[in-house]
Amino acid sequence: MTNEEILSYIYKERNHTKENVDNERMKKFLSKLNNPQDNLKFIHIAGTNGKGSTTTMMASVLKNSGYKVGKFISPYIICFNERIQINDEFISNEQLEKYIKQVDPIITEMEKENNAPIGFEIITAIAFMYYYDNNCDIVCLEVGMGGRLDPTNVITTTLVSIITVIDFDHTKFLGNTLKEIAEEKCGIIKKDKITVTYPLQDKEVLNTIRAYCAKNNNKLYIPNLKLLETLKSNHNINYFSYKGTFYKLNLIGEFQIYNALMVIVASNVLINLGYKISFSAINTGIFDAKFPARLEKFEDYPNLFVDGSHNPAGARSLKGFLREYKGKKNYAILAFTKDKDYDSFIQEIGSSFEELIFVKFKNEYKKSEDTENLLKCAEKYGFCAKAFETIKEAYDYALSKENVDLILVTGSLYLASNFRDMLTKE
Repeated sequence: MTNEEILSYIYKERNHTKENVDNERMKKFLSKLNNPQDNLKFIHIAGTNGKGSTTTMMASVLKNSGYKVGKFISPYIICFNERIQINDEFISNEQLEKYIKQVDPIITEMEKENNAPIGFEIITAIAFMYYYDNNCDIVCLEVGMGGRLDPTNVITTTLVSIITVIDFDHTKFLGNTLKEIAEEKCGIIKKDKITVTYPLQDKEVLNTIRAYCAKNNNKLYIPNLKLLETLKSNHNINYFSYKGTFYKLNLIGEFQIYNALMVIVASNVLINLGYKISFSAINTGIFDAKFPARLEKFEDYPNLFVDGSHNPAGARSLKGFLREYKGKKNYAILAFTKDKDYDSFIQEIGSSFEELIFVKFKNEYKKSEDTENLLKCAEKYGFCAKAFETIKEAYDYALSKENVDLILVTGSLYLASNFRDMLTKE
């Protein structure tokens, strides 16, 4: 099967009930597949931003410790197969086809009952089967959306739950307050287990996490920022000290240091659980971790970065990164999905750029926000802005400007994927 055929199968419209209390549909689907997830051990990662980076760093540490590590992330940047990995190797189309043939009769049977699994449930089930068949020692499992009702949250063998920074996103589904959103994310916390969380959570969010941990008899670990010394954080590298140990991090942006701290703490939790993880493996694993479209640098002049930030919290993180380019000649190429708060995003970072350049990304399953609406938003805040039909036209326009210091492509992981693909082809 080609990638197009695989995607077409997974995202095919099928009959299913809208009501899905307590992940009943996913549980039923997996029970018909003999519950492969029950034979795996998991690090479960939820949060608003930083899930993918944290998952990647955690998997890298475990791989460097000699373990066979499954990694599940979403969405993808390079290709669909990127979502399901073992020791950084993407699942092949041949393997995907094999598992599609295995799940197809069950999906057909469930569709007759008007309860067929949806696309993300199918992807998650295939990942569980793949990790089980390949005898993974441990799986770093990123939540798709939320936590409580996410299809990944059928697992019962969690070693550690990691909750990254929580902020506003997917409010239509998760709630309109930080407390409501945090409650959904905290749904991954399992009884009598261990939770690690981001060191700079909002106070209300942290109180919610503490309450859930207490209710579920969880030991909560929060990195101690008094023991952190940031030695260097710029557009090339993060270099820091934690508890007197020095670390280098290729993932850039100061916020990645805080994500790395969660990984360091979680690694030490695993050591206490009997996993053989050396300080060297933690250091090397964090340094080796690479993740596309997370402030990913492509060119030195002008400095070209591609970043998948797509919500107000992501915009605030970018604003911190952009301080290094304050007063310089910067251009942003932006696109957003229809369901995102582009107004807050543009308001947050717009003043850091000479001009905002809007485009629409191409994706069969997600709709891009109309550039007319984006232009009106920029005009409302007094930002200079222009729109183009294609990403290449937008990029060529930015390159045509004199003495450009920075070009930042951001607003959507789908735009980031399109842009990287364009650069690769060129």
